[in-house]
Amino acid sequence: MKKYRHFDEDFKREVVFRIDSGVMTKAQASREYNLSSSLIDRWQKQIHDGSMRSSPSAREKQLERELEMYKKKVGELSMQVDLLKKLKEFSASMRRLNGYVVTGKLAGQSGKDAK
Repeated sequence: MKKYRHFDEDFKREVVFRIDSGVMTKAQASREYNLSSSLIDRWQKQIHDGSMRSSPSAREKQLERELEMYKKKVGELSMQVDLLKKLKEFSASMRRLNGYVVTGKLAGQSGKDAK
């Protein structure tokens, strides 16, 4: 099974810069770094188009997952806060509408007989 080589973005940019600046030709870079000319062409196209992106590291991927988890949690908590605010407003409006005063015990149930 063929083992693929991976090159970091700095190396790719350096090779393309050296070719574009005329320090070396594409054929020289291909021989010196043991790269195919089609690979160099692809790197040049990606760099000139601005589409070259380095792949995220395992740590970056983990941090992205954590960020998504925290965003979800913040969303849930903000929904709960909004619900509690609405519930507080609703209960205040119901108290105003009813006009009842809430007490611990009713006067007739105090346990003492009225004289």
